[in-house]
Amino acid sequence: MRTVRIYQDIDLQTDSLVELGKEATHHLKNVLRLKHEDQINLFNGRGGEYSARLKYSGKKILAHIGDFHNINTESDLHITLLQGVSRGERMDISIQKAVELGAQKILPVVCQRTVVNLKGERQGKKMRHWQGIIINACEQSGRNIVPELLPSIKLSELNQLNLDGLKLTLDPEGQTNIHSLKPESQSVNLLIGPEGGLSDDEINYARATGFKGIRLGPRILRTETAAIAGITVIQTIWGDFKP
Repeated sequence: MRTVRIYQDIDLQTDSLVELGKEATHHLKNVLRLKHEDQINLFNGRGGEYSARLKYSGKKILAHIGDFHNINTESDLHITLLQGVSRGERMDISIQKAVELGAQKILPVVCQRTVVNLKGERQGKKMRHWQGIIINACEQSGRNIVPELLPSIKLSELNQLNLDGLKLTLDPEGQTNIHSLKPESQSVNLLIGPEGGLSDDEINYARATGFKGIRLGPRILRTETAAIAGITVIQTIWGDFKP
């Protein structure tokens, strides 16, 4: 049975006792139904992870922290996913799978065809939800560094970003063969449109800001499929999927 991994944004030290947060307590007790003295692994996003044993104390769950394990599952290739904001599960899947595949930054981008309201309180709620998706994906995939969720921007603000490395966007009409490209640094930025894709004006604007349009096969991909396929190809050619 695979050891359960839990993220806690707190200081962790060997041979200390820490109280787990409400969400972790609920998940361990009511969902996974773990018992007193069961073993888990804890990580705080600062690298590595700790073995720990659960200590039930009334409604609280404490963790007695054991040995530190300097496990690194991060890719040497720095991937930023600029994901066109999509509705509901599509956006969740794009973010979740990007984390599993090794992306280090997620940037939500509001495009012409974005129908999700990202204003005021609604924006804060969405960002908190997406942060939760990222953390859960780290727990599941064995990552000990939590990818950064950047504040959302409008696509028209791309020229204000200081993006290092290669800049790519999936374009059904793209003529650039990805195999002919090579990152000047270990950084790749991938722009994916929302459901309905990027408009012609947006594709032209992205090109004007340095994004190269690439085509992955003859078929049109859904937004969540495009993010998965794009990062997989990038990791296979330049990242830690290659032999």
